[in-house]
Amino acid sequence: MRCFIYIAIAAAAAVLFISCNERENGEIHKILTQWDNLLEKNPNAISDSLKTIDPQTLSRENRAYYNLLKTISDDKTYFEFTSDSLITRVADYYHLHEPYSNNYIRALTYKGIVRTRMGITDSTVYEPLKKADHIFHTYKNPDPATGYILHYFLGNTHYYNGNFELAGKYFQESLHNAKLKNDSSHIFDAYLAIYWNEMRQTDFDAGKKYVDTLSSFFDKIPDRNHLILNAQSVYYEATKEFEKALECDKKLLTLTKSQKEDIDFSSLYFAVSDRYNTLNQLDSAMLYGQIAIENIVDEANKGNYLLYENVANIAEKQQNYLLANTYRQKAFDLYEKSVKDRLNTQVMELEKKYDLSEAENIALKSQQNTLIIAIIALLLAMLATILIMLNVKNRREAKIKLMRLEHEAETRAIETKLLEEEANKRDWLIQLYGHISNRLTSLQENFNTLSQRYVSSHPKIYENMHNILHTAESDLREMPKNLIPDENTFSLYTNLSMEAAELFNANEKIMLMLLVCKADNRQISTFMNTSIESIRARKSQLKKKLTENGIDAAQFFNF
Repeated sequence: MRCFIYIAIAAAAAVLFISCNERENGEIHKILTQWDNLLEKNPNAISDSLKTIDPQTLSRENRAYYNLLKTISDDKTYFEFTSDSLITRVADYYHLHEPYSNNYIRALTYKGIVRTRMGITDSTVYEPLKKADHIFHTYKNPDPATGYILHYFLGNTHYYNGNFELAGKYFQESLHNAKLKNDSSHIFDAYLAIYWNEMRQTDFDAGKKYVDTLSSFFDKIPDRNHLILNAQSVYYEATKEFEKALECDKKLLTLTKSQKEDIDFSSLYFAVSDRYNTLNQLDSAMLYGQIAIENIVDEANKGNYLLYENVANIAEKQQNYLLANTYRQKAFDLYEKSVKDRLNTQVMELEKKYDLSEAENIALKSQQNTLIIAIIALLLAMLATILIMLNVKNRREAKIKLMRLEHEAETRAIETKLLEEEANKRDWLIQLYGHISNRLTSLQENFNTLSQRYVSSHPKIYENMHNILHTAESDLREMPKNLIPDENTFSLYTNLSMEAAELFNANEKIMLMLLVCKADNRQISTFMNTSIESIRARKSQLKKKLTENGIDAAQFFNF
């Protein structure tokens, strides 16, 4: 019983702790949400407020939200990023737990922004921004504040890579979201980005349109006035209106002197000097050129040699060659130093790129080897398939050929059997015909013998018998004419072609057919109603004719 009480107390304490912890997490989330709403207007204050919380004490959800706000506030307070690990962890959390939330889009956006701030220029900057853009456009009513910053940096990425057409598309989308948000500062920034994008494409008509739009913001957003004057100066310089450009530069110089921020005045004085030089007002150009050199703050700036070179060029135009030589020597020394510094930086960058390219090459070679192996395997599989198909085809054709040969052999066997049967029938018919002809000859001989005895006493009977014998003899003579074979029958019996058959007359065809039937001379003479000597002569002539026409006579004659 006591054990049960302890367990109940422990369970109640756990529930109370969890509920208190959940309540505390909910309160912290509300605070973070309030700071998020104020972050755009006062990033410095929010950055200080975030430092009052230890993120390790927060839940995973609140810690991710905290780190997202910290990254955004660091970016807006010009923190120098050296790593993207923090925002990467934030993006990974939202990818797993809230893959279609607005915070995930923001995390991906600032993942690209942080990498941009770090000086990274490869595809690892573009990929998270593009992924955020894809998720953003799945929303029916997306957050315009997120849309503004996302598309602004997508446009910037394309702008610095020379893809001005795509950059313009994203800047326009950024402007659209800024107008939905009704934030004048963001609207101005979007217009300014579009202006610079058009000027890079030397579309001065569009540049005029947007510089006029920017000019309408003058004094409405005081901290943007210097950007407007700079944009005007560049436009007037591009359109060869150098006096207007000089006027803008002088206004810009006056304006920046009243600002508290650290400003590189040397570049402003240099711009004014360059304008005077272009207008061939050399004294003023020399004055502002020397003031520019006096206002150099960063001695390590690689572009300082341009200030000395500017004064040297002006002195040369004034034909003050001694002064020109002095400044040109100083410009050369600074340029040489800057080249060495740039080379050292480039060498380090090249070493990094080389290491990266080596790793990429190894990966690429591995992919290529895998691809080659896959292609070879595919080709081998295709070759094996083709060989199998050919083998099956050859087997099928061989089987069909064998079946055809077997069928032909069976057909020939049947034909041979039929021919043998026909030959037996022909032999029997010849023998029958021979027997009948012998009986007819015997009858004729007997008839002649009897006729000699009764010819004188019975003349009418003899005459009738003579007529009967004459009719039988006439029928026997006409028999070969009635039995003349057609071409097909002749070819079938003699195995001679149609062309060969045309060489022989009717009597020769009958004689050849009788020879094929193995009829002897006496049978042939009786059948053709002629003498045996005549048949022998005809056979000799027929054999000669066959030989002359290249026909084998062996099938007709027994040698």
